[in-house]
Amino acid sequence: MMRHFTSGQVAKKLRISISTLKRWLEDPNLSISERRNYNGWRLFSEADIAVLKEYKRQIRRNGKRFNDTTLIPVINRTVAAMER
Repeated sequence: MMRHFTSGQVAKKLRISISTLKRWLEDPNLSISERRNYNGWRLFSEADIAVLKEYKRQIRRNGKRFNDTTLIPVINRTVAAMER
């Protein structure tokens, strides 16, 4: 029988927060199964964890990527400072 892990267990194994894990799961390039238990909690296989470990390695190797929402507060503060 295949063992499955919850989001909290996976986050702990990868040494990341659950929020980070959820953000990573939004990436359409990740091929992670969408398996859930009877409570609706997402479950991950060992293969899914291996994919996430590699994803973490790539992020560390390539540096962090910022999306539009991450930069909005920085841009707004910069524009406000420039208008003064």
